[in-house]
Amino acid sequence: MKYLVLIPEALVGATAVIVLMAGRLSWSSPAARRSLPAVVALVTLVALGIELWAGATLGSYFEGGLVQDRFALFAKAAVLLAAAIAFAVVDWTAEDSLTISLAMPLIATFGVMVAASAGDLVALWAGLELAAAAGVVMVALRRPDLALRLLVTGGVASAMLLTGLAFLYASAGTSSLATMRAVLFSGAPTLALAIPVFLVISGLAVRAALGPFQLASIPASVGASPLGAGLVLGLVAAAAATVAIKLVAALTPIPSVYSTYLEVIAALAMVGGGVAALAAQSPRARLAYLAAGQIGWVAAGLATHYRSGLAGSLFLLGAFAVAATCGPAVMGGAEGGEQALAGMGAQRPARYIQSPPDEARRTTKLPVLSGLSSFGAVAFCVVIAAYGILSSPILGLADQGAEALGLR
Repeated sequence: MKYLVLIPEALVGATAVIVLMAGRLSWSSPAARRSLPAVVALVTLVALGIELWAGATLGSYFEGGLVQDRFALFAKAAVLLAAAIAFAVVDWTAEDSLTISLAMPLIATFGVMVAASAGDLVALWAGLELAAAAGVVMVALRRPDLALRLLVTGGVASAMLLTGLAFLYASAGTSSLATMRAVLFSGAPTLALAIPVFLVISGLAVRAALGPFQLASIPASVGASPLGAGLVLGLVAAAAATVAIKLVAALTPIPSVYSTYLEVIAALAMVGGGVAALAAQSPRARLAYLAAGQIGWVAAGLATHYRSGLAGSLFLLGAFAVAATCGPAVMGGAEGGEQALAGMGAQRPARYIQSPPDEARRTTKLPVLSGLSSFGAVAFCVVIAAYGILSSPILGLADQGAEALGLR
């Protein structure tokens, strides 16, 4: 029973490999390719069901490298739900490659799951980098120039993150998050700790497109396909936020080395993201800046260094992962100004609500309407509504997740 907890990760990772091999070796027929998105969405839902059923079994694996606790259960369930809805709702005619567009979100989901279960610094870094690499691949399908920019910026972020993590390991004498937290209770905040923490948070801010660090993520999301934009804005940012929550939980004995910095960048992200969204003319760009602003609220919760604050961050992260990943997919290939979306309320009622204009003014086609996409759009709306209606019990689960990280 204990090792059933690892089945969701194995299922997601194996499905990604099989989909890539099927596309490369032309294993599937045209009819099978048409049904592939539905099959992958179903597999992701099965992984979610197994996670909810077996994930309550707490334990550690690989000598503490991976830990299954309430935090991991909450984060992994949120990202699996986001991926399943995205696969269902996306307009596949607007994607550049069916198999790669299915495999890369699965790999990014696997990366977030690894980060959520990470028991040490190595697993945290590995999960984040895996998700980020999948985002670069998705952007490269349509805009290699933006993908190269994202890769270079991500390399800088990874270098800052690795340098900071190396200094934290040297200071605490351990890579285990739980042991690090216990060691730091007997330590004192010093400049030698503040500098590596500054580097770690800066690297995570770049990965999460946290304003004003959205150097490459926002342009890449605007130029990518709808699902690619959701991967960069949603899954990669969720991976970075997951790493940030686990690191802050380990650093709570010395809040003075990170609280002020988090407060400043959270305020900049919230205000800057909102202002930029108001100024944006394109729906895709507006959604990207809104996502950059919303992740600032997650950072604001981390700045409190209390259990209730981290629980609030985890609660917001669940909603953010679903909305930011699926939002671009709902819009499909709609580009340009507001008129690109106008009319979806009449012709695509399951996807959007807005008054129809004269069709002669339309500059882009509306997303293709299918049974799967309609079901996905309805499921997306239901999940977002349910998250608000059931906010109290969900926040209680998030509080259990914060408690699992050792917070009181």
